[in-house]
Parts: sequence; structure tokens; C-alpha cells
Amino acid sequence: MEKLTDHRLLLLIQKGNHAAFTAFVNRYWEEIYTYTKSRIRQGVDAQDIVQDIFISCWNNRERLHIGENGRLTAYLYQAARYAIIDYFSRPGITVYNDILLEAVADRQMENNSEAQLYLKELELHIRQEVDQLPDRLKMPYLLSREGNLSLKDIALKMSLSEQTVKNNITTALRILRARLHENEHYLGTLMLVLALPSYNNLIIP
Repeated sequence: MEKLTDHRLLLLIQKGNHAAFTAFVNRYWEEIYTYTKSRIRQGVDAQDIVQDIFISCWNNRERLHIGENGRLTAYLYQAARYAIIDYFSRPGITVYNDILLEAVADRQMENNSEAQLYLKELELHIRQEVDQLPDRLKMPYLLSREGNLSLKDIALKMSLSEQTVKNNITTALRILRARLHENEHYLGTLMLVLALPSYNNLIIP
């Protein structure tokens, strides 16, 4: 099974072949796990997410499809992106890059050799938008990004309830998301930077 092409594996999986599905899981588990962990920074949670993705693949095997690269990864990465967005929507989870992730879910990721040129410009644009937020929204937003603080820690630092902090960060994200989505240049730049290994260093909403 290990030597079969993805196309052949897909045909067998869609017929309910468990051995073919096991080969599929073994082939791509580590790749999807590494991708997911790099986004959420939590190994155990990444394992759970990947497990759920492959369970979903089996339950919806008739929807699996081969990408233009001749591999089954297109479906897996799309599932991972949506799962990561869902992960960051859970109560108590610090949101790092949810606007970026949402953009990824809506648009095809593209590699571009000019992406490095946009890195500083993107950071400047985002910081300008953040600076325009009122202090009650800006401070918890920055504490969650630059300080990597949890909702509980931010609440203690600001003498607010966790729910208030969560509401303020959610409001800040909604405002920033609206502003960024109104500007196609920003979205295009986000997609370019996504391909860079260093993009996680940005304070991206």
C-alpha cells in the first residue's frame, strides 16, 4: 500500500478499504501534524485536531479529492485550516492569527518570491490599524499578542473580568478584520507573507 499513488489510494479508500486508509494516514499524519502544531503551538491539541481530521476524512471519504499536485494534501490542508480557526474560537484560547487564518480558508495559499519585500510593510499597516483602536481594546489585544498572555492573566493585569477581556479582544478583532478585509492590498500581502517561515513573528490580528 505504501508504494501506491495517492490516486490509487483514493479509489481504494472510497471503496471502504481500511488498509488503504491506514496507508493514507501514515503518509500524511506527520506533515499535517507539523503544520497544525506550527499554527497553534500546542502539541497535544494539534494531535487531537489531526486525529479528528483523519476521522472526518474516513467519514466523508466520498468527498476526498486529488489536488493539482497529484496528492491528497489539498483536502487535508483545507480541513486543517478550518480546524485551526475553530480551535482559536474556543473559550480560553488565546487568538494569535485568526484573521490571517480566515483569509487562508477563503483564498488559495500562494508562494511568491517577492513576499519578503512586503514583510515590513505588512507589519507597519497592521500596527497603524492597531494604534487607531481605543485603549480599552488596544491594550488587551497587544497583551495577548506581544505579551502572549492568557485571558486570565490579562484580566488580572487590567483588573477586569475574563469575559470583559474576551469581549474587548473579540471587538478589536472584528474591527481589525473589517478594516483589513476592506483593503485588497492588505489581504494580498497577508497571503504573500503566509508562505514565509518568519510570519509568526508578526503581530497579526
